[in-house]
Amino acid sequence: MSQTDEQLYQALLQGNQQSFSNLYHRYFDKLCWFAQQFLYSKQEAEDIVQEVFTKIIEQPHHFDANQKFSTWVFTLTANRCKNRLKQQSTQNSLITQHTSLDQSVNANIELDAKLLKAQIREIFASLNEKEKKLFVLKFEQHLSTKETSEILNIPEGSVKSGLFYLLKKIKEKLNYHG
Repeated sequence: MSQTDEQLYQALLQGNQQSFSNLYHRYFDKLCWFAQQFLYSKQEAEDIVQEVFTKIIEQPHHFDANQKFSTWVFTLTANRCKNRLKQQSTQNSLITQHTSLDQSVNANIELDAKLLKAQIREIFASLNEKEKKLFVLKFEQHLSTKETSEILNIPEGSVKSGLFYLLKKIKEKLNYHG
């Protein structure tokens, strides 16, 4: 039977190192991907997540047992990313990531995919920090409106209206490019 995150964290507080390993494996990739959406660098994202897990292992009593572990760890990661961005002298550097498309895809489809990907990157880069967080938490991490509101510390209604305006903005920008 699989333990909940909160049960694993309680076991960690009691000195069970295997529970830390389980939490690490559950969240490392998700948190790296989440952090990378803000930092645009896989290496920096991994560094941030390592810092988060270092803090967890060194100061395990900082977790508020009244919260969900996932909400807490995503919030902690988001705060670390925000601090890292503040420390950087420029926020405009964007590291483009290339993914190889299957060789059976013809050149026109490959070009269309590259153009769409560039448009989406451009649109994502133009979003403000709140819009980026809303997009990543809701559509990439598939968190509920409630979880998103808890992580961002805003009312659920603000999440819903923010998502409405975000999608409207994305649609307008895609239509403009089209």
